[in-house]
Amino acid sequence: MRTVVITALGAVGLSWLAWSQRQVNHALPLTAALEGKLVHFRGKRAGDLAYYSSQRDSHSPPLLLLHSINAAASSFEMKPIYDHFAPRRLVLALDLPGFGFSARGERNYTPALFRDAILDLLDQLGASAVDAVALSLSAEFLALAAQQQPARFRRLVFLSPTGFSRRNDRPRYSPGLLRLLSAAPWRQALFDALTSQPSLWFFLTTSQRRPLQRELLNYAYRTSHQPGAPFAPFAFVAGKLFTPGIFRVYRALTQPTLVMYGQDPFIAYDRADELRRQGNWRIIALQGAGALVHWDTPCDVNAEIARWIEQP
Repeated sequence: MRTVVITALGAVGLSWLAWSQRQVNHALPLTAALEGKLVHFRGKRAGDLAYYSSQRDSHSPPLLLLHSINAAASSFEMKPIYDHFAPRRLVLALDLPGFGFSARGERNYTPALFRDAILDLLDQLGASAVDAVALSLSAEFLALAAQQQPARFRRLVFLSPTGFSRRNDRPRYSPGLLRLLSAAPWRQALFDALTSQPSLWFFLTTSQRRPLQRELLNYAYRTSHQPGAPFAPFAFVAGKLFTPGIFRVYRALTQPTLVMYGQDPFIAYDRADELRRQGNWRIIALQGAGALVHWDTPCDVNAEIARWIEQP
């Protein structure tokens, strides 16, 4: 019986590998995720990067947007915020390393790399200080950047941030899991299963309370079917992109920081009250929203961001 099961599983695995190699297009046409200008540049720390710019002249500081980290991440995730603020101020949305139009491929993906990509963009802009909004795990990268160069960040906004639970203090990285996921014979086939239309639909609908917008699903599928797409997401799945003890970094931030979160099936916020007692933090739990709070309640989220960043 055991031999039969092993043989059957082997046959399924080989069939899946063949399907991945012959039937799945891993170089789909990828259009710009947002309006405005798409700028490519080479950062001195993080290499080839890309960002979107609304090109709107304004006396206000630039507004920097950072998408989350997942199998199909891109700046398209920040579209409700970008579209809202782009007509009135300079808005920038960075494609983080391994995603969107920034360089993908096999490299050492670490929190420091993503922190450095943010700082590279600020160097590219020559901006003295920016307001910044980060989604999910990218809140950790933004916090690390703001800790390293605090004068370059005026006000911060974290949407559904990771690192707000006591269980986040434990190391998550599994080098063995990363080696297993990244092994050449099945790497692409595993990623194809993770980024199939049904799989993406499941994860996106789990993260939202409102009906899923088809454009979000469609762009997620296209951006995850690009050359080199599996490497950064597999570093995330293996836990390599989380920073143990990130809550200590949050607690030490001096910038005024706004946090908004909803009912997230993957993230806990049992340490949020510790920051509520600090004068530079404002924390809002949004009713009726999931992890993608700015897609579920865009009017509320954009209004809170506007009130926060328009303060002197």
